[in-house]
Amino acid sequence: MSQVSTQPLPLPRERMGEGVRHGLRDVIGPDAWNRLPAAVRERFAESAGAACYAGAFDVVRASALGQVFAWIGTLFGTPVAPRAEDHVAARVLVIPGADGVAWNREYFWADGTRDLVRSTKVVTAEGLLVEKLPARLCMPLHTYEEGGVLHFVSRGYFFDLGLGLRLWLPAFLAPGITHVEHIDLGHGWFRFTMTVTHPVLGEVFFQTGRFCAAEETP
Repeated sequence: MSQVSTQPLPLPRERMGEGVRHGLRDVIGPDAWNRLPAAVRERFAESAGAACYAGAFDVVRASALGQVFAWIGTLFGTPVAPRAEDHVAARVLVIPGADGVAWNREYFWADGTRDLVRSTKVVTAEGLLVEKLPARLCMPLHTYEEGGVLHFVSRGYFFDLGLGLRLWLPAFLAPGITHVEHIDLGHGWFRFTMTVTHPVLGEVFFQTGRFCAAEETP
């Protein structure tokens, strides 16, 4: 299994503000790219357009600490789902733009309310994938393929202060290591699984669900 460093990566000061499409072939390398199922390559190709994926989360859960992080997050843009519930209908909106590709998750709760979790994936000029969250919070990602599964693992968190300045969060103040798996299930379906694990307090967030392309587009 790939070894993942949890230490913050040095990021190029002058290039971080440039948003480009997040084709992942050059990020993970051509050999790993070709090992991915064709459907995954299609979803994450540089030429991929806007898309809508519909489905449901089997589980959306958060620890007490996770609920605190989620509540704070609602004050500046909802970077994580602010509730915990099972069997949650959802859709994922993929919207390419000048500043990267937005992957926005919309949760439809049992009581009729809904929440939109926003993030944008950007590939820097040096080939590093960074996920940008609300309030200028950024998460550099170690991206790799293993057994045909696409993995994204956070390597620290920082606030982009502009002008090349970054404020890195100490590990104990951050939510934890975020690990996302994109698993192709065949017949147009894929599984999205996200686990966030604090280095001391254990699991903070966990959610997993199945999705397929919908006719609707953003």
